[in-house]
Amino acid sequence: MADNSSSVSKGQAIYALVILVLINSVNYADRYVISILLPRIKEDLALSYTEAGLLTGVAFTVFYAVMAFPLGLSADRFKRKYVLAAGIFVWSIATFASGLAGRFATLFTARALTGTGEASAHPSGVSMLGDYFSPKVRATMIALFQMGVPIGAGLGFILGGILVDPNKYNYSWQTVFFLFAIPGILLLPFIFFMKEPVRGGSEGLTAEDSEVIKIEGLWTKITKILSIKSLRYHYAATALIMFGSQGFNMWMPTYLQDVRGFADANAGKILGIAMLVGGVVGALGGAIISDIWSRKDIKARVKTQSLLAAFAVPFLFLVLLTQSNSILIASIFIAMILSVAMFPILSAIIVNLTEPQDRGVAMALLLFFQTGVGFSLGPFFVGLVSDIFGSLTAGFIILPLSYIAVVVMGLLALRHFKSDYETVQKRISDLAK
Repeated sequence: MADNSSSVSKGQAIYALVILVLINSVNYADRYVISILLPRIKEDLALSYTEAGLLTGVAFTVFYAVMAFPLGLSADRFKRKYVLAAGIFVWSIATFASGLAGRFATLFTARALTGTGEASAHPSGVSMLGDYFSPKVRATMIALFQMGVPIGAGLGFILGGILVDPNKYNYSWQTVFFLFAIPGILLLPFIFFMKEPVRGGSEGLTAEDSEVIKIEGLWTKITKILSIKSLRYHYAATALIMFGSQGFNMWMPTYLQDVRGFADANAGKILGIAMLVGGVVGALGGAIISDIWSRKDIKARVKTQSLLAAFAVPFLFLVLLTQSNSILIASIFIAMILSVAMFPILSAIIVNLTEPQDRGVAMALLLFFQTGVGFSLGPFFVGLVSDIFGSLTAGFIILPLSYIAVVVMGLLALRHFKSDYETVQKRISDLAK
């Protein structure tokens, strides 16, 4: 398990990619399974829509977003695989503890601890991938890592729905949490065999270059990152994307069950398969297109992200307006594909606009805006608006509006992207001198 050499072989990089995909899959399975369990939890604990929205949003996301900063800074300073290992242990134990909850406050606390552990995955994982693979294939490699999102979320929906299905296993929601805690613990030993890459290695930096990089404090890094104008608009866009997509994902099982009359297992299968298809078609398709396009146009990733958001808007409205179940399911699939396609591009843009020693904190900022703002507020506002108007459909109306705002943020970011990118690339070149 020693990793004293500064070089990383192709085999070591592929092994690490596989482990990171599995980690991300477990991460999102533990995160999303609560959404398919929500109707039972809501009934068992006598929760309002607003309280249920807090469990799927704020309970998880506030701690996830806040803890991303110390964990992101740790990823910039220490071996990232150890940060990952500690995180997966914490969130697996917290997932198990969710099954022990007997009231709202206890489950809220367990979900908060789940978010604390899961905050380790993205800063460490994306930072490592940025050093394992060259900038030419960066979005594609991050897309493979991000396939853990639809794989994990899809399995959370499908397996969660099957396990609570009265006609199959009919497990309690508590038992489902116990079962979902197991895979993370099983993955732990494999993390220690990953080779730690040199920071900036894919951009020409050596181990010696990496060692002399000035160590900066958290606030200094945040200030430097947010001084990049295009990144400020980009972070705002990531919050809006998460607001729309997670409001949709967390409440769609309940919408299908309570409003459209689908059985638990059928709702889980529809959303799970949509997530899995979205992961393959959306994440890989969007990343490959943006990687190829970016070889001719450095602004291509921002343009791709904005176009995907624009294309998703009519399908989000169609989900609510159609009376046909066939059109409803097709619209869910297309909206999922377009939404998931944006996520690897989000991370690739940030890696390309930051220096190697800042990427852990840059990813922590991404998590803060995505999760602390977007994920926290999306499910919560859907629940709140639903309570105000007495209709879950009314709550969903706010989601496509967030994607329209994403397009606006993308247009503003494009005004500054070229000059910002060239400035950062010059700084990276100077580090190697």
